[in-house]
Amino acid sequence: MRFKIFSLFLITALVFSCARQGTPSGGPKDETPPKYLSSVPDTLSVNVPLTLNEIKINFDEYVILKDYQNNVVVSPSLGNSATFMPVGSPAKSVRVKFSEPLKENTTYNINFGNAIQDNNEGNILSAYQFVFSTGDFLDSLKINGIVSVPSDRKQSKTLIVGLYPFDENYKDSLIMREKPFYVAKPDESGNFKLNYLKPGKYQLVAFDDEVQNMHFDPGKEKIGFVDGVVDLNSNQKIDLELFSQKKNYKALKAEQKEYGHLVFKFEGEPDEVDIKPIDFEFKTASVSYKPKSDSLNFWFNPAIDSIAEKSKRIKFLVTHKDSKDTVSVVYSNNFKRKLKILSDSKLEFSPGRKLKLTASYPIQKLDSAFVKVYRDSLLVKTGLIADEQNKNNFSFDFPVELSSKYKVELLPGALTDIFGEINDSIKYNFNTKTRNDYGHLKLILKHPPEKPYFLKFFNEKGVQLDEQYGRNTEFEYNYLIPGNYYFQILIDENENGFWDTGDFFERKKPEPALIYPGLINVRVMWNTEETWILPFGKPGEVFEPVAPSD
Repeated sequence: MRFKIFSLFLITALVFSCARQGTPSGGPKDETPPKYLSSVPDTLSVNVPLTLNEIKINFDEYVILKDYQNNVVVSPSLGNSATFMPVGSPAKSVRVKFSEPLKENTTYNINFGNAIQDNNEGNILSAYQFVFSTGDFLDSLKINGIVSVPSDRKQSKTLIVGLYPFDENYKDSLIMREKPFYVAKPDESGNFKLNYLKPGKYQLVAFDDEVQNMHFDPGKEKIGFVDGVVDLNSNQKIDLELFSQKKNYKALKAEQKEYGHLVFKFEGEPDEVDIKPIDFEFKTASVSYKPKSDSLNFWFNPAIDSIAEKSKRIKFLVTHKDSKDTVSVVYSNNFKRKLKILSDSKLEFSPGRKLKLTASYPIQKLDSAFVKVYRDSLLVKTGLIADEQNKNNFSFDFPVELSSKYKVELLPGALTDIFGEINDSIKYNFNTKTRNDYGHLKLILKHPPEKPYFLKFFNEKGVQLDEQYGRNTEFEYNYLIPGNYYFQILIDENENGFWDTGDFFERKKPEPALIYPGLINVRVMWNTEETWILPFGKPGEVFEPVAPSD
């Protein structure tokens, strides 16, 4: 009986042991990517028949194709005529099947990116390329370089660099309809390589293929391009910078935002826009528009320019240069007038930084006699300052100290809006933190541009905290909340007070832009000093950066 029990135990153990073969425990983790063994046809083959039905690439272990739609890039494009396997179940070979004939005398490059991975550990065979030719030789020219997006801190994962043959069939609109003839995807650092290229003339572009259709979608995607035609007869290095394509002017719509307030929307950054009502006479109309913005504010006083109906559709003539459009908006009397005042400050309320507020209606008059500010129950002398750029904004002029409690009271009469209405009583409470709660940041620009520029200051989430314009080379930000920050510089080359973007179809490059390489960490009770060495110095000029101080 004991012998039978022991035999049964031994058989069970053996069966269990056999069942676990192939999944041993312990030992070092497999970090080796799949190894190429062979292929049919061979990689780098020439005179491959146009009627090729399948490519089979063999590996030393089971593999899968991971997210191959976003990883695999074929140059020239095969469109939808190629099918890639394995997708669901693993196999020891990768197969590419063709449903249409190949092109004659053409070198094909199938770049698998990070798609080929082993089935067990997910080790990636990075940037594996399978190359073959239907002609007598392999095309061997290449273009490499770096793609960057000065407006973005993080590299997009959908960037594409493409070449279009510049021949009798080429038109600029081609990039919006067709896939590039040759295409490459930059790595995480923006490096790209277009290789196995045929000599000839090309248009080189890069775009952020957010729509993922392998062609450029204006208004939705950024683009970069090379001046002139690339005459490819030797290997070349070309860098590209992407920008937001300038949109054509278009009057979009108009809508009521609140009582006595209409907003007109545009595309194309118009310098000026003229608005005239067609079927209603306004006596109190006031228009505010900042050049190159996307909206215009139209204000009127419904108490004087009364609309009898509960709601009324009003037509306007919108004029920009030679463009004239009729836009209508429904005005409703259901909106009730209410003067709202909100904080306009992105940076922490602290010493050296004024309290900024914004009103829901343009301000006609400010009167500091109707303002009271208390610091820890003590009355503080204060004034009100109108914002010359935006009539809705204003700020307070009073000293701010650390570790203090502030109470701000706006009594009736402090603000008079464009309707002649005064504010109701409004109270705000603010607290400032201790010195130990803040950090300080000083930025020094070395080799700055000769032209004036915008310096923009952002937190780690990409929220713009501040903007300054001019030629200053030192900027101080005291009393910052600890965290990570970065800067962007936009150079106003034509000195028109704006940063002008580019236009691929007009062959106009954007004005230069730079983004700070990395994040600046601001810590509590630290004075952080950063030196940004810009690429505008004189040849041979050297600068030794100063180490950050504690």
